[in-house]
Amino acid sequence: MGNRDVFFYSRVLFWGFGISLILNLTGTGFWISELLGALISFVILLSVKKVNRSKLFKKISGFIFAFFATIILVNMGGTMYLRQTPQFVLAILPIIVGFMLSQSKESAYNRVVLLLFIFSIFMFFFAGAILSPSLKPANALPLSFNFLNILKGTVIFVLTSITPVLCLNDFDDKKSLLTYYSTSTITVIAMSLLIVMVLGNQEAMLYRYPEFVLLKRIKIYEFFSNVENLFVIMIVTDFITTIGAGLKNMELNGKIKPTVVIILLCLLTSICCSHTNIMTTFYFYYPYILMPLLIVTLFPKRKSYKKPEI
Repeated sequence: MGNRDVFFYSRVLFWGFGISLILNLTGTGFWISELLGALISFVILLSVKKVNRSKLFKKISGFIFAFFATIILVNMGGTMYLRQTPQFVLAILPIIVGFMLSQSKESAYNRVVLLLFIFSIFMFFFAGAILSPSLKPANALPLSFNFLNILKGTVIFVLTSITPVLCLNDFDDKKSLLTYYSTSTITVIAMSLLIVMVLGNQEAMLYRYPEFVLLKRIKIYEFFSNVENLFVIMIVTDFITTIGAGLKNMELNGKIKPTVVIILLCLLTSICCSHTNIMTTFYFYYPYILMPLLIVTLFPKRKSYKKPEI
C-alpha cells in the first residue's frame, strides 16, 4: 500500500508552526478549528481528481517544502538542543539523508517509509501513555470561542495539512491516501490536546515549539536520563521524509544539480535561522505562501487540443 509518506508531510508544518499559531489564535477553542479543518480537508481530498503535475510546479513546490522542513528542524535543533552548533552544519545532515532517501529505489523507499511509520505510531502511543497521568482536562477550560479566530484557525489547518499532500503526492491510490491522511490528522489533534491538557493553554502559548516542550516532560524513572530525545525522533522523521519527498519531486539527476540544490538549501537555511526576524516572518506568514500553492495545484492547466485538419 503506497502513500505512507502522506502521514509525514501532511503534519510536518504543524510542528513549530501550525499548532503554535492555531493555539495562539484560538486559545482553548483550538480543537474546533482543527476538527473543522480536518473535515474540510478530507472533503477536498476526496473530491480532487486531478492536480497540477507540471514539471516546473513540481520542482518549485518540492523545493519550498524541503526548505520549510529544513528551516523548522534546524531552528528547533538550534533553539532547544544544539545552540552552539552553526546552522549550516545542522542543515547538512538532514538534507543529505533526505537526498539519499529521494534517490533510493521505489521498493527501498517504501520499506523505509513503512518502518518509519510503524516507529512513529508506536512512539506516539507510548508517549501518550506515559503522559496520561499528567493530563488535566480542566486546562482546556473555559472554552474560548471567537468566530473570526476559529475561522482563521480552520483555514490555517486546511492549508497546513493538505497543501503538502496535493503538491508532493501522485493520486495513484486515493483510498490509501485518505487512510494515511486521516491517521496523520488524528495524531495532530491528539498532540494538540496533550499539549493543552499537560502544559495548560497559557503556558503552551509561550512556546514556539510546544510539542517539543511537551515531549521533554516525559520521564521514565529517574535513572533513564534524556529519554525524551527518543520521542523527539518520531517528529524528526517527519522533517526528514518531507525533505526527501521535496527533493524527489525536483527530480535531481547528475552530479552538479544535486550539489547545487543541497548547498543552496544549506545556505538559505543558515541565513534564515541566523536571523530571528526572518523566522518570525515565516512563522506568521507561511499560510500566505501555502495559499497560492494550493490554488495552483487545485486548478491544473487544461491541455489544449488542436483540431484535426480536414
